[in-house]
Amino acid sequence: MARSNSSDRIEFDCVGFGMNVVDYLSILDPYPGVDEKVEVIESTMQGGGPVPTAMATLARLGSKVAYIGKVGDDPEGRFVKAELEKEGVNTDYLMVDKAGKTSKAFIWVDKGTGKRTVALDKTKSNHVEASELAFTNSISTRFLHIDGREPEVDIFLSRWAKKLGAEVSLDVGSLRSGVESVFPFVDHLIVSKRFGCGFTRLSDHFSACKQLMKEGFETAVVTIGEDGCVCASAREPKMSGGEDQVLQSPGFPVKVVDTTGAGDVFHGAFIYGLLEKWDLKKTAQFACATAAMKCTKLGGRAGIPNLAEVTNFIGSFKQ
Repeated sequence: MARSNSSDRIEFDCVGFGMNVVDYLSILDPYPGVDEKVEVIESTMQGGGPVPTAMATLARLGSKVAYIGKVGDDPEGRFVKAELEKEGVNTDYLMVDKAGKTSKAFIWVDKGTGKRTVALDKTKSNHVEASELAFTNSISTRFLHIDGREPEVDIFLSRWAKKLGAEVSLDVGSLRSGVESVFPFVDHLIVSKRFGCGFTRLSDHFSACKQLMKEGFETAVVTIGEDGCVCASAREPKMSGGEDQVLQSPGFPVKVVDTTGAGDVFHGAFIYGLLEKWDLKKTAQFACATAAMKCTKLGGRAGIPNLAEVTNFIGSFKQ
């Protein structure tokens, strides 16, 4: 349960705002080409979306979290709510759009590699207006996690978070117009290699991470799939020339079933490390391990481990 502080605000460790979807996933073997037919090996329906899945990760790790967003008044919307509640994520601030539809993602996973193709259906998707967020006056948080898909609302919430003394983390997977308008409000930037190299126009992820730090972030992280991540922090010692030191945290070898949601789980686990005030090396290692464990199950949430499981998993590599 969230706790109430002396100001009568409901207090959370992290509040997330961003797109939510219902994921329909299927494992295929062989992976079909155009105009081919194959049979499904395994399928599942799970809640999805980068920020909601990060909140589910934080909840499994033991943090007190809430999700702000909007769904349609449809079976998928009710499924989104139920899945978050099952994970222990507070959904009091999940709004229902009578005229909209909950977004859906259709995901095909290649059995041989665990890599996937995603088709996102955002028809009549649910947009949030800042005027709908008056309830933020009654809640408090240590962290705000956003995905940059609705920059105006992200900025509104970031300003709210800053007034509370909270830190802001931003997850960006693909290049999108307008996302840089949110940068001045962000403390911790966690992006994919696709975004990091694309935004900086640098082919090397180490160089991209250094360049992103020049935007003024306290932390910049570039995820590089099975190879883990590269990251830098203003809290860490500088190199002899005064440049930010970029750390590479390697990935963990696992039998990969599905990579869907690995980045989202990484973000949630990285925020957990920030909440615990761990150093950069420990935080990055923990996030890489949590994301790797997720990949052993089909879907973005089925494989999310709890804190004890991650601790034991990392420990097994130190023996």
